Amino acid sequence: MIRDRLVRAELVKARAGRTGPALAVIAPVTCALWAALQALVFDGLGELPAASRVENVYAMAQQAYVFTLILGVLAMTGEYRHQTITWTFLVTPVRSRVVTAKLVAWGLVGLAIACVSALATLASGAVLLAVRGLPMLTPGVPLVLLGAVLSTTAYALLGVGLGALIRNQVVALVVALLWFMYGDYVLSSVAPDLGRWLPTGAARALSGMHLQAGALLPAWAGGLLFAAYVAAVVLAARLVTLRRDVT
Repeated sequence: MIRDRLVRAELVKARAGRTGPALAVIAPVTCALWAALQALVFDGLGELPAASRVENVYAMAQQAYVFTLILGVLAMTGEYRHQTITWTFLVTPVRSRVVTAKLVAWGLVGLAIACVSALATLASGAVLLAVRGLPMLTPGVPLVLLGAVLSTTAYALLGVGLGALIRNQVVALVVALLWFMYGDYVLSSVAPDLGRWLPTGAARALSGMHLQAGALLPAWAGGLLFAAYVAAVVLAARLVTLRRDVT
């Protein structure tokens, strides 16, 4: 019952602020634009089979990850920024329940954003492909969309974990965005064989994205690897939150 109340309280926070609803709107729009771009440059990706290029259009649903990651970070660091974390732990002295509630609530928020983004990507991609007279679907598209939804949702959990580890909101956001938007790509360009094993590479594999042969793991392997990364961060966050002074 306590956990249910904590989860509901977190969901109320998600609706009450301006940032959450704004990012929830921007995310599917961004994914739809990425899908449209992929459909427009379809012919320029001739090194990939046609089916893989079609699936890459719908894999753009995973581009919502930036927004769910940001929301996860803000959900946790906001408590420290606004000095509400002390009262939160006084009301619920068992800190692990607070962390669990945040993970559940913001995981649900991430899931909702991921599903809407997937639908927006599907609509935008299908329309643009049809207008261009290209194949609209392949047998692998449902799995691509499912993988994109799962990876986008997992990024929300990752954001909560990072926010618990790095309590300063600005620092946490900078670290998260720099690493997951640029850091992994820089390492992948320097050491191409390393890219598939990094968090971003694993998430892209889960979302069904196709690059040159061997660049990414199979979707199932990428999903397991990304889940392991998220689980490691969340576990570390729980341990740190239980032991660290909040003042």
